[in-house]
Order: sequence, then C-alpha cells, then structure tokens
Amino acid sequence: MNYTRILGGFLLAAPLAGFAQATSPIPPRYYVGLAAYTSSYQPLGGNYFSGTRIPLQLTAGYQLRPRLAVQVGVAYSGLSYSYFNAGRYYTTSGAAASPYAYYEFQGRNQERNTSVALLARYTLTRKPQHRFQADLLGGFTLERERFNRLSTQTYSDSTRANVITENSDDTFRRNNLLLTGGASARYRFGRHLEAVLDFTISQSLTDSRNTYSRLTSATALGLRYRFGRS
Repeated sequence: MNYTRILGGFLLAAPLAGFAQATSPIPPRYYVGLAAYTSSYQPLGGNYFSGTRIPLQLTAGYQLRPRLAVQVGVAYSGLSYSYFNAGRYYTTSGAAASPYAYYEFQGRNQERNTSVALLARYTLTRKPQHRFQADLLGGFTLERERFNRLSTQTYSDSTRANVITENSDDTFRRNNLLLTGGASARYRFGRHLEAVLDFTISQSLTDSRNTYSRLTSATALGLRYRFGRS
C-alpha cells in the first residue's frame, strides 16, 4: 500500500472540503495550546541509562472558516546524562608483563530534539456549538535532532605507570521532512477552553535510511485556549 499517496490525497481533499462547507458561525479565530507530547522521534519517558524525557508541544492556530483552521505546533525535548565504566581486560602484548590492563570510560551525552508541524485542521462535526468535536489533520512535519557526546577513555597497564588518554567531542545533526496526516478529538469546557487529543502518522520524504523510512506516529494531549472575536 502506498501510504504517501494516501496522505497526499488527504491533504488535497481537506482544504477542498473546507471551501464546500455550509455557512455557520465561526468560533474565536485564534487559539494557543500546550500539550504533553510523544512521538517515534521524541519518546516520552526514559530508562536507567538515559534519564527521563518529557516532551512538550506549543501550538498556535488560526480559524480560516467555521470548519477549517491552520496551525503550527512546536514540540521540544532535551536529554542529558553522564556515564562511567571501569574494569580490566586481558592482553597478550607482553609475556613478561601481567596479562591484564585497566580501562576507564567516562563522558556526557546530550540530545536535543525539535519537531515543527504545519497542519490544516478540518472539523468533521457540523455544529460548532457541540461540546465534542472531531477533526482531520494534514500537512508537513520537520524533525530536527542534535546529539553531542563528550568522552574520555583512559588505558593503563597493570602497574598503572603507563597511561594513555583519548578525548573525543562528537556532534551529530539530522533534519527530516515528513508528510503528516491524522485525527483529533476535542472536548469544549466553555467558549474558550477545550481539551485536545491529537494522533498523527507520518512518512519521511527526505530520509532514505530504513530506520526512518517506515511510518512513524505522534500523540499530543493537552489544553487549548481560544481568544479573539468570532
């Protein structure tokens, strides 16, 4: 199945459906939101080795028509952790010397991930006064990853007299553009405040590696506030 064509067809169909909608009252035009976020690129949580990651997403949108809006969402998460490992290993470098030597590995890893999603939001619910609303989402997402590793490796013989130290500072950057589509559910508490759950799937357009060429997903759960006149 060609998922890229399916997502592309959705992106073309959603705006056309918005222009064909019946006239109804437009809700407050501007909205902002804050949500807990998790995706294949920015997983929520962590483990003993890498610490805890808590991605957050900030969203700003504009209501073009009663059932059609555009929005940009920026999700960010950072992770920093240190590591240390020491021990000894056997060597055959000298018959007269002790058959083992010592090593120490220590360093610090830093990860910074940013996701920028530009999406159209088309509301399936025909009556904006209903508390529950369902939407379709479609657009593009840019994933940016930065990874930095500072490390020191120390080797010594069994007498600790001969020491070799190696330092390294490595930085890795990656940008990835994705085609994105999905669905959303909203529950309105009042005229301005609502709870929002977004779920999207994405297909990479620029990364040909097997790791990221598959479909990936993202989920955001948070609150949204609408302001401005209708």
